[in-house]
Amino acid sequence: MKARTILVIMLCLLLMFNITGCSKKTYNRITEKAPFPTEEWTRAYPEELGMSSEMLDKADKRIKKAYPNIESMLVVKEGYLVYEKYYKLNNETKIKDTYSVTKSFMSALTGIAIEKGLISSIDDKVAEYIPEFSEYIDDERKKDITIKQVLTMTGGLESIDNNYTSFFYSDDWLKAALAKPLVNSPGEVFVYNTGLTQLLSSVIANVSGMSVMDFAKENLFEKIGMNVTYWQSDKQGSNGGGSGLCLTSQDMARFGYLYLNNGLWDNEQVIPAEWIEDSLKSYIKANDTQDYGYLFWIEKISDTVNSKTYSMFQAYGSGGQIIMVIPELDMVIVITCDRSISPTVKPMTRAIITDYILPSAYME
Repeated sequence: MKARTILVIMLCLLLMFNITGCSKKTYNRITEKAPFPTEEWTRAYPEELGMSSEMLDKADKRIKKAYPNIESMLVVKEGYLVYEKYYKLNNETKIKDTYSVTKSFMSALTGIAIEKGLISSIDDKVAEYIPEFSEYIDDERKKDITIKQVLTMTGGLESIDNNYTSFFYSDDWLKAALAKPLVNSPGEVFVYNTGLTQLLSSVIANVSGMSVMDFAKENLFEKIGMNVTYWQSDKQGSNGGGSGLCLTSQDMARFGYLYLNNGLWDNEQVIPAEWIEDSLKSYIKANDTQDYGYLFWIEKISDTVNSKTYSMFQAYGSGGQIIMVIPELDMVIVITCDRSISPTVKPMTRAIITDYILPSAYME
């Protein structure tokens, strides 16, 4: 009888343990502001920020099954790193070429240069800041191209992106960009052109008296904890204005978080708030769904599960390099990809955001 009683008690205890162990874990909602990640990101569980880890895990599984191109996926919510995954032997220390994400950094550096008085106005003509400009042109109308027109991709020059490889194999990227014919009057038509941003690279190098890389390190990278070691340059030593900046995924997220905070970082205004505001206005229609600011893409994005639409802006690079900022959700999303590999499904990589990441934020 005694043995039977002990057995019953043990079975009851075992049953209680199983029930407790299988119960859903609860999380307290974080309300305090995250410290700025100058040194390292503060991590939190998605549920602590009102998100669903189950939905984010579904994104991870979907990537492994159908998106061999994706190399990393990071989600920052309210300043906390709530999700971070790497694929194909990538990790948090590996840098990669962000391609045209570089352009958005050039936008930031232009704003900083204006704040420092190195550039008088975005309405100034680019030629005023590049002594060799006249030597490189065969059409005097090119002298009318302004800094604002470069920032909004309305400079009028034929795009170098039609023969991308030829441009980057040239010895002098500025010269190659200016050699392109003027196909539209400056300021009238949006034509995406990586060559235009090379003009900005020359402007910033000339007015600062240092390389764009060094100017960026001193005035941007080091201030927000970015450890940047490589930025592609031509044989003249000019850093790429529209491509070639190599970053870790975490540093990409830092840049997005800086913009989410209107240029403020740990009580220091790294980029003027007014410049951030101006940069994210829609100046011209880029295509049916996207507008263009100062080297940023401006558009709407939808949560396909909950039928919600958000305003967002992003820095985007060839092959699916993404820094996406969604102010309404207080969220930064970073995705990096191997552009030589395509997903095995349609739609493309953006579906990971619309079908999983955005729905994960719909708990509250």
